[in-house]
Amino acid sequence: MKEIIVIRTSDPDGSVFRSILEALQGKDVQILHAADLEPSTLTLGDIEIFPEQRRVTKAGVEICLNYGEFSILYCMARCPGHVFSREQLYNAAWGEDCELGTNTVDNTIWRLRNKLEANPKHPTYIKTVFRVGYKIEIAHG
Repeated sequence: MKEIIVIRTSDPDGSVFRSILEALQGKDVQILHAADLEPSTLTLGDIEIFPEQRRVTKAGVEICLNYGEFSILYCMARCPGHVFSREQLYNAAWGEDCELGTNTVDNTIWRLRNKLEANPKHPTYIKTVFRVGYKIEIAHG
């Protein structure tokens, strides 16, 4: 049986981590650092997303995104090509179920396109999937 142990602690000098490693000495253990699992920067053409700082730049210029805009963009950018429903995007941004009939996600996508796309009416990155939701496409060329 495999077991997974997740430990999150404030450990400025590394002493907690070292004592855990000592306790596991000689055991069949694989250690994964969560920081190694997430890329530090996501790149979509000339758009760069810096998750730790919740920053986005386009061609090197910082783009000011609100909480919902950043959360929805980051959710989609982590899985280019994957189609997300409005409900999934709403949940990713606000951590709660989407109210029926709300157009919050559509309005947020509209604002993102206006801030990030060269031509928001013909988006390069944030694509609508008719009757399903939205996805990120990485521009080529």
